[in-house]
Amino acid sequence: MKDGKQDEFVAAWRALGRYVNSLPHPPGRGTLLQSVDDPQQFYSFGPWDSLGDIHEMRSQPETRPEIGKLMDLCDEGRPGTFRVVATA
Repeated sequence: MKDGKQDEFVAAWRALGRYVNSLPHPPGRGTLLQSVDDPQQFYSFGPWDSLGDIHEMRSQPETRPEIGKLMDLCDEGRPGTFRVVATA
């Protein structure tokens, strides 16, 4: 996260959430975590119904620019696709 951009990042993350929730197959409720030890570090996650819905979201022409708004505020970002393998 670029120094001093935390509030802008949270606003951009919320805007991205509004965008993905406007899609035909939106995800479940998203969560944004901020590190207590390093307030410039964030983790974002949310459940999707299927891998196909994720691929559909990523194929939309507006998705890349919307995610780019977040990435422009970061020094480093690593988007990915994950699956739950265990809970406790």
